[in-house]
Amino acid sequence: MDWYYAESGRQVGPIQEESFDALVRSGVVRPDTLVWQQGMPNWQTYATVRPVAPTPVAPPLDAAAVVTPSPATRFCSECGRPFAQSELIPFGNSFVCATCKETFAHKLREGVNVGGAIRYGGFWIRFVAILIDGAVLITVSLLLSGLGTAVFFSGRAAGRAGAMMALSGAYLAFQGFLFLANIAIGVSYQVYFLTRYSATPGKLALRLKVIPATGGPVSASLAIGRFFAHYLSMLTMGIGYIMAGLDTQKRALHDRICDTRVIHA
Repeated sequence: MDWYYAESGRQVGPIQEESFDALVRSGVVRPDTLVWQQGMPNWQTYATVRPVAPTPVAPPLDAAAVVTPSPATRFCSECGRPFAQSELIPFGNSFVCATCKETFAHKLREGVNVGGAIRYGGFWIRFVAILIDGAVLITVSLLLSGLGTAVFFSGRAAGRAGAMMALSGAYLAFQGFLFLANIAIGVSYQVYFLTRYSATPGKLALRLKVIPATGGPVSASLAIGRFFAHYLSMLTMGIGYIMAGLDTQKRALHDRICDTRVIHA
């Protein structure tokens, strides 16, 4: 079950159980940190939700029996540099150096696996998701357009010039209404699915989701901004979308503008 926690007065999450446990072990989530997950009546400190058992005190060892082990060499999962294991901080099955600790913890909040592999949605899988969403919206648009076309041709059969001119004006007005209706439908589509599921039907079908860089759910204002930012990706002759294939975090232009990421759920 996903967790949320409070950091510097803001909500961070949702975070998967294993990633959350890694944040606890690394000290990002402390005993006095406020946490919440579905089923809890309100936010509580982590120590209240999961009381920490006292650490048992080991009996004193005979100095002669103490053997100093040779430091094992491990590599930082973030920067790849070699360190003695005692100098690295464990995050699940990964180890990171002190310099990379904050960067690695931030990536955990963005959906990184505890193994350290960031699973951002790549260009082609996102392209297929856009095609699915586009097919849904185009179907609705064609239905509305077909209604207007039927009205136009029924008026043309009447054969009167004056009636035809009036009908042509009405048809143009209907096309303007259709354009605005398509915008409203597109905005509603994005707001409903992103705020409720963090993904549109196309992304849900491919197990992708949209997350803000700061963590937490997608707000309505962010969903609206992301919808209109899509037009900038299109108006750049598609270069805004192609950027997702070149960026290390698979961000398209609209992701950069809205500071969002698309990850594998």
